[in-house]
Amino acid sequence: MFHVDARRARDLARVGLQTAAAVGLVYAVMRWYALDHLSWAIISALFSIQLSSDSTMSVALYRVVAALIGTALGLITVLVFKDVLPGSWPVLAALLVACVLANLMSTQWPHLNYISVAAAIVAVNADADILEALERALAILIGSVGAAVASFVVWPETARARALRNIAYAIDDCRRLVEASLGGLRGVDEESTRTIDDDFTRHLTTARQVVGDARFKKRLASGRGLDETLVAIERLWHGTIVLDRAAEERAPSLHEADLSAMAERLDRVREKTAAYLRDLVHHMEGSRRASPDIGEVAQCLRAIEDALRNAEPETSLTDDPERERAVAALRFGVDEFLKNLREIDDLVGPGGGERERRVDAEPSERVRADASG
Repeated sequence: MFHVDARRARDLARVGLQTAAAVGLVYAVMRWYALDHLSWAIISALFSIQLSSDSTMSVALYRVVAALIGTALGLITVLVFKDVLPGSWPVLAALLVACVLANLMSTQWPHLNYISVAAAIVAVNADADILEALERALAILIGSVGAAVASFVVWPETARARALRNIAYAIDDCRRLVEASLGGLRGVDEESTRTIDDDFTRHLTTARQVVGDARFKKRLASGRGLDETLVAIERLWHGTIVLDRAAEERAPSLHEADLSAMAERLDRVREKTAAYLRDLVHHMEGSRRASPDIGEVAQCLRAIEDALRNAEPETSLTDDPERERAVAALRFGVDEFLKNLREIDDLVGPGGGERERRVDAEPSERVRADASG
């Protein structure tokens, strides 16, 4: 059964409204000035509307430039072969040359692929006068400009805003993954992560595509690039999976005392991390002014690190290499997970990383104070 979630429905509704506004505007302009080639203007508007205002503006600009170049190319080939070959051969020659040259240009500059369309139409209609070709180019221009105007007036959303929205969705997917997993030491995960994985892949892919279209404010408030944030989020996703797999696969190798202590600490990490990521999403969406504090999450993860670091080493009499490997795997998973969270905090939550590092420094400062005392 066809299903559209609320997030996707938002995009569909915005594109629908912008399309209706663009078509209405183009139709009104073409009729008001009694211009020909209304169908070309409407088609140009329809193919210019994109999911962000930046993308629509770029596509519209490239389409106008390509239409002008293609029209000029078609007219030149028609004029060159018009009196050189007999019968209908000039049309075929002009069409072949125009299409070959236009496709070469489109291959070199993919954004100008509309050159081929404009050049072919002019070459096929070799009997038409130059004025008609220029009127067609004008119709394409009006359609493209109408789409750009509609995208900036009716429910506008820049590529940066759309990228940030999908970044927030991806972070929320990480929060869902944390809540649904990290139960390996107890032998249970709360739900299948297949749906969460599909959502995360879709949101991350969309954000990555949109970031390339951004024309305004390509950096976050922290001064870091949007593309850096996408890489950090993907690392957090994989870091969560690594920690969960380490807990799940290595649990049988741990002693009963290890399991009870580690499971309780990991549950606390899951709870605090999910709360932190939820607050971070709210901060990005504007419903929370202050950036969330990663301090509690870091303290919980450091507690696990300390417990694993201070785990009683095996002796020659009680040698248990499987347990040692399990402890090493868990230490690696915890260390990577903490590193990934710090990276997200530095990128998306300005100042959060500095707060967390100050918390890191406090224990060592207390140790120095005790030593001096």
